[in-house]
Amino acid sequence: MNQLPRVFAICLITLPVILIVARLSQNKGWAGFRSGHGYDVTYSMQLTGKPGYSVRTFLPATNQRQKVTFEGDRKFSSISLENNNKVVKWKGVSHLQKELSLRVFFKGEQISYHIDPSINYKPNSDPKLKKYLGSTSYIQSEHHKIRALALHLSSPYTKTLDIIRSFYDYVLAMPSASTSELTDALMALENFEASCNGKSRLFVALCRNMKIPARVSGGLILEDTTKKTSHLWAEVYIGEQWVPFDALNGHFAGLPAHYMELYKGDHFLFRRTAGIPFEYQFRIEKKRINHFPKWALINIWEVIDKGGIPVSMIMALLLLPLGTLLMGIFKNIVGIQTFGVFLPILIGLAFINSGLLPGLILFTVIVLVVPVINFPLEKWGIQYNAKISLMLTAVVIMCLLSVKLLHETQWYNSKSALFFPIIMVSIVCERFAKKIDEEGVVEAFKLYAATLLVTLILYFILSTPTIQNFIITFPEIIFTLAGFNLLLGKWIGLRLTEYYRFQKVINS
Repeated sequence: MNQLPRVFAICLITLPVILIVARLSQNKGWAGFRSGHGYDVTYSMQLTGKPGYSVRTFLPATNQRQKVTFEGDRKFSSISLENNNKVVKWKGVSHLQKELSLRVFFKGEQISYHIDPSINYKPNSDPKLKKYLGSTSYIQSEHHKIRALALHLSSPYTKTLDIIRSFYDYVLAMPSASTSELTDALMALENFEASCNGKSRLFVALCRNMKIPARVSGGLILEDTTKKTSHLWAEVYIGEQWVPFDALNGHFAGLPAHYMELYKGDHFLFRRTAGIPFEYQFRIEKKRINHFPKWALINIWEVIDKGGIPVSMIMALLLLPLGTLLMGIFKNIVGIQTFGVFLPILIGLAFINSGLLPGLILFTVIVLVVPVINFPLEKWGIQYNAKISLMLTAVVIMCLLSVKLLHETQWYNSKSALFFPIIMVSIVCERFAKKIDEEGVVEAFKLYAATLLVTLILYFILSTPTIQNFIITFPEIIFTLAGFNLLLGKWIGLRLTEYYRFQKVINS
């Protein structure tokens, strides 16, 4: 009978592990435990080609920001590399309507660049970058109007970053125009409104006029829809690297993860035989990747995606069993005493929500208020319940002041400060005040220090992205944690701190 809890615990530990291994074995290729989103992108074209047709467009290439794989059949005539762009071509004859298609899977990463603000402006004369400095039919960088604007915007500055920022801010402030018509740099300047192609060409023209190498790049902004609209943004050569800028959507020196680059340079997305009927669209489907759905008891990522449930809320629930196991180890095996079992876990989760440094400051302020208020109340002989209520009121006032201060300084999202009173104030105030009454201020602060130490360890473990993603992807693991907790509950050995306390007795 005494072996039954142990057998039950071993079953709880092993069965979920077996299920997780089985789920992992069904995954196509190892990609870690970090789940995310990718996009199925299908090029869909309809045409009638009599006596013959030729269609060409660009294919996305894998680079440091995006990973692209082909999906499905490759029913095209050829793929070639032209000006460092992948070009796919279809050729044939069709008396009836012809449908052409191509499907790729895209996974992108958000990218941001740091531009050294100390770089002094100097016209670039590198012959290798000559084509990114000259004027073209659509990027009229030498036109006197663009020259005048470039000089006006750049004249107050001597640093490259400041000059680029002034060009970017000017183009960003320009009203956006929804149009499918081609807009060149000069038209955008004269009309003082443009779509992505006009804004990007104007920004590039201003940079080129100041002999700062720049170019445009084209692609798609991916979303779960069907669309025809492509997108154009700019890239500027700064500090030996090409840095992206999107002056339509407000991305300075970076791009979000759902921008799929198709080509570099000022090109038309499609070219085809003149005079043939031609229609195209992109069918885009957003997909969760690396979530191991097969054989899942419950697919938490699917619940989050379809139900619109905040990830942070689900994360906090799933991290609690791991936190309680760690607390059991600290208390039963290590022998560290804290304010309760759950309080360090809740504080650690609050630190994840607010940030470590702001959370530490708020937590310490809350704890310090208690003895400050307790001292006069103790002298006045205020009864325990009234004393706790007054302490709680003082802590609430301190939290409200912190919200105001954090909002004024814009240090971080001050809404996070409200998370602390909800989960901690009632517990901390009562237990800290009780500890002071029973054992004095010194012992109370020792317990506070031990609680803070355990909280910090829990914070660093629970805030690890790999652990967070693993536990959401494989929620079955909470049964394994329960099994370890069951075994821990049968622990009757000495704690580590007791070996130190009773060292003389043990040695004798």
